[in-house]
Amino acid sequence: MASGSPMGRRDDDPGCIGRLPQREGRKGRAMAALALAVLAAGVASLVPGLVALEVRESPLGPLLHFAPVSVGARFEVRFVHSVERTPVREVFAVGPDLAIYLVETVYESFGAGLPTTADKGARFILDGGRMRITGLRRRIGELRLAVSSVPGHALTIPGETVVLANLAEPGTALTLRVVHAPAAAFLFRGRFWWKRG
Repeated sequence: MASGSPMGRRDDDPGCIGRLPQREGRKGRAMAALALAVLAAGVASLVPGLVALEVRESPLGPLLHFAPVSVGARFEVRFVHSVERTPVREVFAVGPDLAIYLVETVYESFGAGLPTTADKGARFILDGGRMRITGLRRRIGELRLAVSSVPGHALTIPGETVVLANLAEPGTALTLRVVHAPAAAFLFRGRFWWKRG
């Protein structure tokens, strides 16, 4: 009998017993790969304790950026002061309550919105022409800011610097927050967000 059986083998070809035709083999491998990806994502979503810093258009707008962080991790927001035209660096930390805390600020001149004294328990240090306030523990919760039209406005997370004007137009209100994130979000991180090009 020359016709194929339901298993895809030919009765007159003993060397092909148990093998599927090429078309059915590719489909089977694709289904197995899909099942494995779904299983991996399901297992990964059960891993506790993963947190991420997300950047959204304020406060419930589209997700613009997403990066894994950990409790205690530090990140920075750098910008050029709009009046003084000098660089400012603010250092934040992720608290155990997943709130954002301001822990340090560094700047080169006094001006509108720049501190002139340190908070109680913090230290004001003159460091090579820069003013530096360390030892801060100011709870911010969610950090809200507007994308500056002055170049140099960036978010620095360990291993990554994100120019905020590449995420949204100048003047756009952004919210940075730390959230619990399923491990699956980290597996597929590079596939699911938009950045202005």
